[in-house]
Amino acid sequence: MSMDFSSGKGRRQAVCCIPNRRSDRDNAASVGDTHRHNCCYIIRDHHHQHNAKSTDGNRGFSMFIQSGPHGLHAIASCDITAGSIIAQCLPMAHSMFVPPGALVEEDGEGNDRRKRCARCFFQEGDKDSSGTRKKKFGRCSKCRVTFYCSRNCQADDWDEQHKLECQYYVKRRKHSPISSSLYATSPEEDAIPMLLRTFNSLRYLRDKSDATTGGMNKPDKDEEGIQQADMTVSCGPRHFSSLMASPETCAPDLSSSSAMSLAKDLMETYAIRGTSSKAAKEDSNEMKQSATQCIWGYSDMCSDDKKVGYTPYQAIQRTLNAFKKNNFGIVNSLHSPIGEGLYPCAALLNHSCYPNCILRYKLGAVDKRGKQKYNPPILQIIACRNILSGEELCHSYVDLSLCTRERQTRLLETHGFVCECARCTNNGGCVVELPKNREDWELWPLKHGFFARGNGGYSTHPSNPALTEMDIDDALTGCHGLSESEQEKIIQQSHILQQQANQCMVEGDTLGELRCLDQAIALYATRGKRWVSPFHGQLYSVRCSYLSALLADGRILQATQQCEHIVSFLAVVFSHVQRHPLLGLQLYTLGDLYSGTATMEDGSLTDDAILSFKQKAKLAYDWAKSVMIVTHGTNDPMVLALEDNLVSTGEG
Repeated sequence: MSMDFSSGKGRRQAVCCIPNRRSDRDNAASVGDTHRHNCCYIIRDHHHQHNAKSTDGNRGFSMFIQSGPHGLHAIASCDITAGSIIAQCLPMAHSMFVPPGALVEEDGEGNDRRKRCARCFFQEGDKDSSGTRKKKFGRCSKCRVTFYCSRNCQADDWDEQHKLECQYYVKRRKHSPISSSLYATSPEEDAIPMLLRTFNSLRYLRDKSDATTGGMNKPDKDEEGIQQADMTVSCGPRHFSSLMASPETCAPDLSSSSAMSLAKDLMETYAIRGTSSKAAKEDSNEMKQSATQCIWGYSDMCSDDKKVGYTPYQAIQRTLNAFKKNNFGIVNSLHSPIGEGLYPCAALLNHSCYPNCILRYKLGAVDKRGKQKYNPPILQIIACRNILSGEELCHSYVDLSLCTRERQTRLLETHGFVCECARCTNNGGCVVELPKNREDWELWPLKHGFFARGNGGYSTHPSNPALTEMDIDDALTGCHGLSESEQEKIIQQSHILQQQANQCMVEGDTLGELRCLDQAIALYATRGKRWVSPFHGQLYSVRCSYLSALLADGRILQATQQCEHIVSFLAVVFSHVQRHPLLGLQLYTLGDLYSGTATMEDGSLTDDAILSFKQKAKLAYDWAKSVMIVTHGTNDPMVLALEDNLVSTGEG
């Protein structure tokens, strides 16, 4: 990645996300030609030195891209402190998750889950960063699928991404034999909206590109309004074709899908839009295919000889494989997925089960020019711990609460590689401190965390046990006095009981659900010298189900106890990350439960117990804040609410 920011004072500079030096280009996998200088960085006028030390998350450009034995990867160009924003990325394309069967609902009032702006992803009724509440949304009058918070968002989304998607929905509704719903019949069909939005975006970006200035034309409308950070990446259209695709598997026959055939026809017709009628009549199929490949960037040549590198369906399959490997799940403050986005620059970060970066999303970033205009979801790369200059920047592609074997299996299936990070190879660094005596493990991580933040109501450290360093995976999967088959039997039985509890929930049998989950947890109880780790992943899963069932039944005190165990598990499994959004959110929940328990009016608690719960609520909120300021950002609505809770408990 070119990093010469020393000259010029403009806000926008052309910087390629692919190395510019020929030695790097020759060594990098799947880099291609040198056309890809359309990736631009929007930089504040008063900050264009990439070596500026990152102390507040908004100073200078703190990463660069280089090639290595595993392809391209990101390197820290300076020391970076935990919580710093390393980079911000605009999506090349993004798509909101739409509930199955909701595509043709005429009134649109019965499903609040999709009352979210298709461009900025803000939800109806939420407040943006300026404090303005989003009122009743309108929706596209043609497809009646997408909603928008304002005319500006609708107009921008139409030009940039929605035009083809809209035609697809309209034609699908017209030809659907079932008028009440349009279900996707395969994962490939489910990806069609994102496929069309990406193609629309690539055509839009190419149309805007000014060949005479190398892409340095007037900044895009999105880019003009971004004032929140010094550097935001806007990847150009030629970057897309350099994205690596996931491993080839037994690919389905896309041509047999009427929905995919419709999508192909729409893309080919859109690709030759603006072509003279005479040229369009001559060899139209070849011209359409050539123009389509050119927009994707897959053609070896896109000019006179119209050479096509892929067949139409091969190009679609290649794109879907690239989505699997590179797309990001956009999440809200509760860390629930609400959509997906294509962020080519962020996709250059490699994976590690011992990451130094996390990702978060900024929704509803307001244009500072006084108009009712909002930017698409901005992906922010955040340092979750202190990073030294020269250290590779990595984030995790998989759930870090999984054991090594499960993580390796998922990575091999989805990304085609075997992870060789410090955690997977037991090469040191991924350890957690736990008491030497196994009997002291129960809730120790929670108590230890509270003691570190104000004694947790204890005059001395609780039990003050002798500690030892233990590999995280050993702490999660360890057992004693049990054979491998006996341990597997416990895990299998708890899984069966959890499934039975789910069935009871569906049938409305609350007592049966609670009974099954209680029995599943009892399987892990210590019996003399025979025990399974209290931090086992399956036990954690059961406790999460039990917590939800207890809260639904109004059993706050018991729910609090389960939440304490869940926080203890997360404190162990994410100990090497230091700051993880799931830990912060669960601590927030625990603080709320402590506060709720302290205010119960059933007379079951003594005054000392009430005081103890109030003290614990303060500590849980304080711990949650220290995590969520990094994982969510200081202006996130949940962090602001958390600060209010701390004030109300006397710890503002």
